[in-house]
Amino acid sequence: MIVYKKLEKILKDRNMQWKSLCDAGISVNMPAKFSKNKPMNTDIINKVCEYLQVQPSEIMEWIPDAEYNKANAEIASIEQQIAELEAKKKQLQGK
Repeated sequence: MIVYKKLEKILKDRNMQWKSLCDAGISVNMPAKFSKNKPMNTDIINKVCEYLQVQPSEIMEWIPDAEYNKANAEIASIEQQIAELEAKKKQLQGK
């Protein structure tokens, strides 16, 4: 799985937001795809690299699918537990 955590860090370090990438000439839905690690074609990656003046390796990295899926499963489990606890809290507070 190709992930764009490095791109997120570059944007943060430069006080930019995901939507700032639209200034690179990409469509408005592309920043959301980057933030969700969706597949990108090389033309889009090229535009972002040109805009930020970086190499592709500076904005993305490869993580084995099994490792990526395991991490996401753990995150989903934790988010589910949080939702259940928040619902229980509201119930106890009488809301």
